[in-house]
Amino acid sequence: MVEPYKFSEINLNKLIYSKPKQSGNKKVVLIKYNDNNKPGNLVFQTPTIYNLTEPDIKKGYGEIEVALHGKEKHKTDDFISFLLKLENQVKQDAKVNASSWFDLNEENESINFQKLIREMDGLDSGILKLKLIKNNDFETELINNVNNRKTKLLLTEVPCDCWCKMLLEVYAIWINTNNDFGIFLRPVLVVFTPTEKKQYNYKMIEESDSDKEDEFEIPDTEINDNINTNIFMSLNNIKQNKNNNTTSVLELDNLKLNSEDSSSLLESSSVTSSEKS
Repeated sequence: MVEPYKFSEINLNKLIYSKPKQSGNKKVVLIKYNDNNKPGNLVFQTPTIYNLTEPDIKKGYGEIEVALHGKEKHKTDDFISFLLKLENQVKQDAKVNASSWFDLNEENESINFQKLIREMDGLDSGILKLKLIKNNDFETELINNVNNRKTKLLLTEVPCDCWCKMLLEVYAIWINTNNDFGIFLRPVLVVFTPTEKKQYNYKMIEESDSDKEDEFEIPDTEINDNINTNIFMSLNNIKQNKNNNTTSVLELDNLKLNSEDSSSLLESSSVTSSEKS
């Protein structure tokens, strides 16, 4: 068994990119990690965070929304910091490789990055939208952990409103015809754990009845109409897509790297693609 990297120990300057491959109406740039001159998959383990939704099942995958809210705040904050650093590294590398990655001309000289962390009303830390893959070439392993008893789950059985811990692979960069691009994180393993329910073992106190009715004093409730319960993350210096909710899935059908690529890079797995608006 291969152990994942700790994201705190990943050196993002060691990312390796394949040459862009055309896949339908998208380009795909595979990502590998140069660990002591041995290129391999960049798989890391997340802290325990919170799955909000049942999977929205499409052909070849089911999409879930995972809140960046964790059992241990400092670990979740470190994870968010790593994701932001990963985004910044890929954006810098995209500028360096712009001429080969993007279709730039006099009429279109801009590239637009789609962030990993999405905003959600009332959640200041944001969410991740992740595709649980199930096709002929790759399948995300799904585990249900109840009272430390682990059983496998089907994609249709994935629970919502529960904790989850994941192994994620920094798999590739997708680029569409509008020069919109982003990072595809592929879930390798996801373990779902039900939330703990607090138990209250109170009982009634034996008291003699009184003829006098109980009197209750209820204080006035102050209502402040100026309180805004919607919290949004602000985005600075990042050009957004016209439709910020657009997500793209990689479509890699039997892609192989050209001979010019590093001979150590592995052949890519194929992921069924679609776009969700």
